[in-house]
Amino acid sequence: MRAHRLLLTGVITFILACGGGGDGTTGPGTGGTGGTGGTGGTGGSTSNQITVRDNSFSPSATTVQRGTTVTWTFSGSSTHNVSFPDGASENLVSGTYAKTFPNAGTFNYNCTLHAGMSGTVIVQ
Repeated sequence: MRAHRLLLTGVITFILACGGGGDGTTGPGTGGTGGTGGTGGTGGSTSNQITVRDNSFSPSATTVQRGTTVTWTFSGSSTHNVSFPDGASENLVSGTYAKTFPNAGTFNYNCTLHAGMSGTVIVQ
């Protein structure tokens, strides 16, 4: 788990160092569903699709443009959720949860059912 956190920290540092403008704000986004949006990149770090498996989000950090809807797809055998400061998804084993990010910022989330299971959406 320590190696995972170090890798995540490195990825976030790299993204922030290379990232573009943005207004520098952070805070909760507005919930929403539907749409596909996003930049649809191939490197995971710009994907608007996140897989929720047993005790991990993949990718755990992603960068998207304002207005993108990010979708978490639950595919493990354990129950998880996606929790932001402004609310959480239902506890799910399968299905999807979607959230639209209209504002720039860094949005940290976690699974409240599993300590250390966290991720970040960076919105430019």
